Amino acid sequence: AAYRRDLAAFVAFVGKLDLNAVTPSLLQRFMASQGVQLRPCGTQRAKATINRYRVALKALFAFCEARWWVDRNPTSILRCQRHRGLPPVVLDADEITRLVNSEFTGPTGPRDHALVCFMLLTGCRLAETAALNVGDIDLEERVAILRSPKGGDPDRVMLSPQLAEILKVQVGSKTGPDEPLFTARTRRLSIRQIQRIVTARVYEVNITKRITAHSLRHSFATRLYNQTGDIRLVQLALRHSHVTTTEIYAQVEAKRWRKAVARIA
Repeated sequence: AAYRRDLAAFVAFVGKLDLNAVTPSLLQRFMASQGVQLRPCGTQRAKATINRYRVALKALFAFCEARWWVDRNPTSILRCQRHRGLPPVVLDADEITRLVNSEFTGPTGPRDHALVCFMLLTGCRLAETAALNVGDIDLEERVAILRSPKGGDPDRVMLSPQLAEILKVQVGSKTGPDEPLFTARTRRLSIRQIQRIVTARVYEVNITKRITAHSLRHSFATRLYNQTGDIRLVQLALRHSHVTTTEIYAQVEAKRWRKAVARIA
């Protein structure tokens, strides 16, 4: 939908001009226009948003060029701006310990504790956690089988002895291997429900950071990198296709190291 809006803005800018008449200079004028550079309220758009316009235009002309609808591709002059997003918000070692050692209140406390600990101590994604069945947890081998909603071969993640012990009660409360591991009134928890549980339980133990369910994955990765210094191991644990995706955790720790050294002087 966002790319469609970007291309609609381009069509409105060029009018009924034939695509073969689109020149690099015209593309540059479009990219410099207020419609691209500024939000409706008049403030500057983020670099990531402006880059999205470039990506949409490149995709459009690559598509047309592949079908011989245009004689040339004028988008080679479009270069995406490099931007560094904010580092992920993560839990520190004390906060992780506080969450893992907490006894959550209420009748769903044990379930919620097992859920939060599973995500925090494996780095699993929301969808992977929601899709877990009882039979996917092997407490003897201390592994969990992850089945992607998109299909494909399942992945495996390792369970620490502490996490295996926490999950023992949750697994033991179920009746069969095909039953969802995390449920509410026998129905599998949705992604939205899991997000709400994480937010509520983090708040319950007086952690004031803005922690989301995905923050637990970031926290796991940062802690693993801190303990090992091995970015390839973190890549393997997070199941990233490319190590460049994982390198953010090394960059965050390098910044913390630099700040710590500066305070010594």
